[in-house]
Amino acid sequence: MNDQLSRHLRNNARRKPHVVVLLILIICDATSATLDEDPARLVVRPDSSTVIEESKISFFCRADGNPLPNVVWRINGKPISDPSRISIKSLSTGLSTLRFDRVTREDNATVISCSADNGVANPVVAEAVLTVLSKDNVPVGFPRIDLHPALKSVEQGKTAYVSCRVKGEPRAKVLWLRDLIPLDVRADGRYSVSTIGNPGALMIQHAKEEDQGKYECIARNSHGVAHSKSANLYVKGQFPARNGPTRPDSSFAFV
Repeated sequence: MNDQLSRHLRNNARRKPHVVVLLILIICDATSATLDEDPARLVVRPDSSTVIEESKISFFCRADGNPLPNVVWRINGKPISDPSRISIKSLSTGLSTLRFDRVTREDNATVISCSADNGVANPVVAEAVLTVLSKDNVPVGFPRIDLHPALKSVEQGKTAYVSCRVKGEPRAKVLWLRDLIPLDVRADGRYSVSTIGNPGALMIQHAKEEDQGKYECIARNSHGVAHSKSANLYVKGQFPARNGPTRPDSSFAFV
């Protein structure tokens, strides 16, 4: 509180005590609001990725802060200009996915950036580089999908199996997407990913309405990234009306 305001409060304390109280409350409320603000930060940053031409690739970014930051994607520093080939899906949790549906050789060395801004401080930015290999220049051990997800239906409460078999050397880690959003299989005990037999396959126990959607698996190792084809999982049953949309977990990891 500056000296001028202090003198003003003292001079008016006897004549207008209610004004003093009001001013103090206003100052306290403003200070409290400022303390509650949290600058934007990126808790998930896009990873530089190597893919084979004509394949898919996804980049992930998650922002946090108070208020929740706005996430903006850019390609080589420019706004997205080709929505027919590049799509974005964002959640209210601050998680956002950018998807190239079909990369070309011209996409090699493309810089993908994710920025988060909530007006509290300067925006924060993270960048990743997309490397595209020709089909005749794929290194030994590059991850591949030998078995893709297939259309499935499951009764509510039963166990669903979504196929995916990945190979790669070193061993490829797997991430599952539902409707372009990553699943954190560690956060929900109903989910598990096979590491033997059909490495990469997803098992969902006690299927719920929220499990319904379009699934795909991603395999990643030190050589690069491979995406599977996508397939729908339908959950059959009688579901109670919901008050609002479910919000998937916004944390995840390759397993």
